[in-house]
Amino acid sequence: MGIDQNCAQLLMQAHKSGVSFERMATLGRLELFAYRRELISDLRKSGYDTSTDRVRKLLDPKTKYSEDFLSLLGAKEIVAVDASDYEGAQIIHDMNRLIPDSLVSSFDLVLDGGTLEHVFDFPTALRNAAQMVRPKGHFISMTIANNFCGHGFYQFSPELFYRFLCPENGYVMESCIIWEDLHGNRFYRIPDPDSIRSRIEFTSKYGVYMFVMARRLGDVPREFIPQQSDYVREWQEPSEAARPPSRLTQLKRMIKRNRILRSAAGSVMNRRMRIRGIARLYVTPLKDLRVI
Repeated sequence: MGIDQNCAQLLMQAHKSGVSFERMATLGRLELFAYRRELISDLRKSGYDTSTDRVRKLLDPKTKYSEDFLSLLGAKEIVAVDASDYEGAQIIHDMNRLIPDSLVSSFDLVLDGGTLEHVFDFPTALRNAAQMVRPKGHFISMTIANNFCGHGFYQFSPELFYRFLCPENGYVMESCIIWEDLHGNRFYRIPDPDSIRSRIEFTSKYGVYMFVMARRLGDVPREFIPQQSDYVREWQEPSEAARPPSRLTQLKRMIKRNRILRSAAGSVMNRRMRIRGIARLYVTPLKDLRVI
């Protein structure tokens, strides 16, 4: 659990876009994995305070955790929530279990820096994190999307967060970004699969990370259980589902059925960040950011 150089870039962007870090909770105490001199350079370029005292703290080898970095983004109070106090968490709570009322709507920002994939009862943990955010505050998750089988209990898809962090659950998604763990590669902005009426599937040679940011609209009186968007369309629009498949859909089905075509398509996809099929038309590279 921690903040590396790439996550630090995205957190700085989130702060610049108006996300308040003033009173925040982290799921687990987050280590600072970023290369310190490169991080200070990025902070300086972005206009943050890089006075001598600030730099000295960040460069100090004893500075293991991320609080000094987060304070530069405006954090005045930072509490870590963990199942154990082994890393000095201020709030001891197992996220497999419902949070106490005292934590509901308590923070401007709840930051998951790689904890949720390690919690067995993930739906409960995600609901806990979402409930901890005050109205107009934000939930941010920096998690794993692909090629991390065995790292934790789970790895996640953009569809999951788009379906859960929705108005019916008192949220609106503001950003979903993925990047392949390869120096010099691009970050890609991923839209809501429901908005483009298609699954967004990707394969990759290297591990893929995901950054999710959502703003809380307010309390919701009832629990909303999400369903995958393309199935919902089929249930609600049977006449459309009964129409003949498009040429693109027919092509994708033919490739899936044919072993030789599937192998050839896989070879092409394995050359770069592999965004499969129609999804290529909708993912947007972030031109001002590169993977470090």
